[in-house]
Amino acid sequence: MKLIIRIICIGAITYFVSPFTGWWLCMLASFVVSFVSPSSGLNAFISGFLGVGLVWIGHSWTLDVENASSFSAKISEIMGLKDPLILVLASGAVGGVAGGFSSITGSIFRYLFVRRRDRSLYS
Repeated sequence: MKLIIRIICIGAITYFVSPFTGWWLCMLASFVVSFVSPSSGLNAFISGFLGVGLVWIGHSWTLDVENASSFSAKISEIMGLKDPLILVLASGAVGGVAGGFSSITGSIFRYLFVRRRDRSLYS
């Protein structure tokens, strides 16, 4: 359940903040959400990947639909891709990887400030 809440928080912050700021602020958002909400490494990566990646796919798809796919068709032709949809998915993958790594960094950075309990021999 925490994973879904983290994905929604990262996605909402990315969706509402990215039109007004640079692309890097969604990485800061996934860093902060993973810093505040503790999780394991893989869980943090998945939440950042899906939170940022799905928003970037949605945003690039709406831009593609608004201009009748003319710009993405030209760019995909320059890059040697057969379908402009691959360009939309690639932008989502790039955003997802960046969000995932920033989220895992926030999760690991939390351990600098949180003291771990010493495990006793009997617990």
